[in-house]
Amino acid sequence: MNRPARRAAIIAGGAALAACGTIGVAAAAPGSATTARATATATATATAARTVRYYAFNINNGSNDPGLVPVPGTNPKVFSQGDELIINDQLTSTHRAGRGYPIVGYDSGVCTFTRVPEKYAKQTLADCVVTAVWKSRGSLTVQGVIRFKSQQPDPAVLAITGGTGSFGGAAGTMRVSFTKNYKILTIAEK
Repeated sequence: MNRPARRAAIIAGGAALAACGTIGVAAAAPGSATTARATATATATATAARTVRYYAFNINNGSNDPGLVPVPGTNPKVFSQGDELIINDQLTSTHRAGRGYPIVGYDSGVCTFTRVPEKYAKQTLADCVVTAVWKSRGSLTVQGVIRFKSQQPDPAVLAITGGTGSFGGAAGTMRVSFTKNYKILTIAEK
């Protein structure tokens, strides 16, 4: 197993353990300085282990998978209130691999444009609900608002609203950053 894949597997495994509450057991006499240090160390370890990063590659690229669904009667080249942006990505544990990307899951969802001001305004908003599904871990649902400037999305922090499998009972945030070719998803579970 190459180093990046091994590192991603270790991070994912640590996140799964953290989600199950199995990290951070201190075994010292109650009230001792050792207990306080052990608890602080365990807490820091558990917090660090609960942050994972994935990369999402858009697969909206055919006539049967349009990506943007404009409101009937509007110009499809500019955003209009009520337009829907279809989210359909492959999830990977790395954005660089020798002969392709190891696909670990997918995400699916929709962003509805709720605020589209006058021409050239900089405050276009879309309300998004997306579910990410991992092949062997379960699913995680996120929701929140993404701001657009000049029809390009700004980085955003979405709320984790639920999950299944190893994400059952999940809470926290997912930070989404956008590049030309992929999205960077940083999941911080509480």
